[in-house]
Amino acid sequence: MGGHTRPLETSPTVIFLHIGKTAGTTLRKILYRHFDQDEILLVKNRSRSPARLRREETPALFAALPESERARARLILGHIIFGLHRFVPRPSTYITLVRRPASLVVSQYHWVRRDPTHWLHAKVVEADMSLEEYVEGGVSLESDNSQTRAIAGDTTTPFGECTGQLLDTAKRNIDGHFSMVGLTERFDESLLLLRRAFGWSKMHYVPANFSPRRDRPPVPRSVLQRIEALNWLDAELYEYAQHRMQQAIEADPRFEADMRRFRRSNLLYQRTWGAVTQTLPKAVLMRSGGPPSRGAS
Repeated sequence: MGGHTRPLETSPTVIFLHIGKTAGTTLRKILYRHFDQDEILLVKNRSRSPARLRREETPALFAALPESERARARLILGHIIFGLHRFVPRPSTYITLVRRPASLVVSQYHWVRRDPTHWLHAKVVEADMSLEEYVEGGVSLESDNSQTRAIAGDTTTPFGECTGQLLDTAKRNIDGHFSMVGLTERFDESLLLLRRAFGWSKMHYVPANFSPRRDRPPVPRSVLQRIEALNWLDAELYEYAQHRMQQAIEADPRFEADMRRFRRSNLLYQRTWGAVTQTLPKAVLMRSGGPPSRGAS
């Protein structure tokens, strides 16, 4: 059973706008504890095609589902963009995580190279595309202000043509429709704000699907600076989200004490129950020759 803290008829449907490579897999595991299985709707490709669903396609896909299915869901999630709420026949609210743009783009690039199911994998690998070529070549919108695009609900802006208007739209959407915009780099603080927003209690975690970094060459500073320059909207969006988070923290005189308590208890969880349920099974799988994780999303 889920961990409901409010009656379903008064609790809004939660839409988790999962931006790839922002620690969303870890957050998803936490969210699942608070809902029954038949209340969760994962937006994904349901056809027999092996192709990964592109997030720009998700609003239309979701709108095409039977109304009864859309109405039943209390948690809707996936690699989606803003706009699904228009087709939820009950009150709803969004949550998401954002990440510093340079770290996000570098992680996305390595994810594409590593994951053979990604729709860009063959193109990037066959061309032996470098990070610079991936970023500059217009191969993927995910290297061009992808977080602003997702939160603005953008589906039409060509690569390299994002403007400040898109950022304004994303900010308006955050202010009007999001109960929580967390930061990957401040994950624990994000969880406490999520707990305050919804009254949830089962927030302990073990990080899921960390991407392997030992074989990655260091990224030159000039390349990181170029990524930041190209993703200036995402950089401003991140600062906006960080400012909102800091305001919320400072408005709660108990926050810092609660944060210390949570970190102590979560460390104990990771060393005990978390190690049994996640760390140990992964280690056994690796020793047995099983496949490694494909990396966090």
